[in-house]
Amino acid sequence: MQAGLMNDQPPPAPPPRLAPFLAQWDYIEGVLLERLEGLTDEEYLWQPVQRMLSVRDVEGRPTPDQHGLSPTGAADLPRTIAWSVAHLGSGSWERWDYLVGEHRLQPTDLVWPMTAGEGVAFMREGLRRWRSAMDHMTDTDLDTVGRSAFPWGLDPELPLIEIVWWVNKELIYHAGEIWLMRDLYAVWQGQIPAPAGFGATD
Repeated sequence: MQAGLMNDQPPPAPPPRLAPFLAQWDYIEGVLLERLEGLTDEEYLWQPVQRMLSVRDVEGRPTPDQHGLSPTGAADLPRTIAWSVAHLGSGSWERWDYLVGEHRLQPTDLVWPMTAGEGVAFMREGLRRWRSAMDHMTDTDLDTVGRSAFPWGLDPELPLIEIVWWVNKELIYHAGEIWLMRDLYAVWQGQIPAPAGFGATD
């Protein structure tokens, strides 16, 4: 009986230095999911310029455009909502696997959805997995080099706390892109009227 009760106990409080990262994550994830309400398939795949990263049907399989994004401030190809949403889902899901899972996921194992409903659900699940793993990390985990064994980044060379802030950065970075794309689409569709005097010149 006691063992069963212990299994039902919530995870211990996170290390104090991890708590701000988790609070930031929870807030950004919450406002992003709220912002994605009402997303249509058309808007999900909307490509306002020709050269954009997106998810495309390649021989019957949804396939993301492959393009490494520069970590600097250099200009780069913009992303459709589909690309950013699925990138967040797959990246978080894969890192979860190499942190507390079976360390086996390959980039082509997860299918990037091409519809809005499936895309948001896919992203939500990836984010949930990473966040749930954070609830069980200790100070020792945070200081351990290679605790995240994700092989397509610097994870094997860095302590976990460095990966935590990087994954948070990814969420904030792509959430901002998604937010902007929704605003642009709404303006393009005439859903946001211009304020009085907007664009007026002397």
